[in-house]
Amino acid sequence: MRSRIKRDDELEQVAGTTDDEFGEAVAHIREKELLFGETSLLAVFGQLISNICKTYNHHTLQICATLALAKLMCVSSEFCENLLFTILERSNEPTIRSNIIIALGDMTVCFNNIIDENINYLYKRLADSDNLVKENTLMVLTHLILNGMIKVKSQLGEMAKCLEDEDQRISDLARLFFTELASAVYNNLPDIISNLSSGDNPVNEESFKKISLILLRR
Repeated sequence: MRSRIKRDDELEQVAGTTDDEFGEAVAHIREKELLFGETSLLAVFGQLISNICKTYNHHTLQICATLALAKLMCVSSEFCENLLFTILERSNEPTIRSNIIIALGDMTVCFNNIIDENINYLYKRLADSDNLVKENTLMVLTHLILNGMIKVKSQLGEMAKCLEDEDQRISDLARLFFTELASAVYNNLPDIISNLSSGDNPVNEESFKKISLILLRR
């Protein structure tokens, strides 16, 4: 009986090792070969999409190419990471910026480290000139934070500014976020207050009072 149990344990260990090795092999192929292999068809399309994003200004083509670029980045974290964030910063097309924000939310599931290292790009869109981009950014950040996919940091002050946004939907979404995240707001209140009063884009005194009052009521 003991011999059989020992044999079963050994088989489980071998099977477990095999599963781990298989998972590592799949991860390597996905990260290093699908978009970079010499015989990979996706590598050809990846280079084509990257070149279109860099060189063509056609409105519809840019929207489609950027969306395709973001989807390919969900395959490999090394594929055109810098290019996507450059487009997010420089594009004059709200649809492109909005699509990238939504795509970054999807990427967090696959490559959390990409968002952690570039989280400021995401928070910057809360001050975007286009309301749809701001709304999508707020919704993506709310989803990521409330589901524990990214850590709450001092940038919460940027979200607090949305409480006084002229767009009613954006301000309502911000109120909902801070209601759901009451404990985190309390723990990060000094950083939030500092951001509102003396950050890169401090709010005026009247807005500061209103936002602080909302936060302190949580």
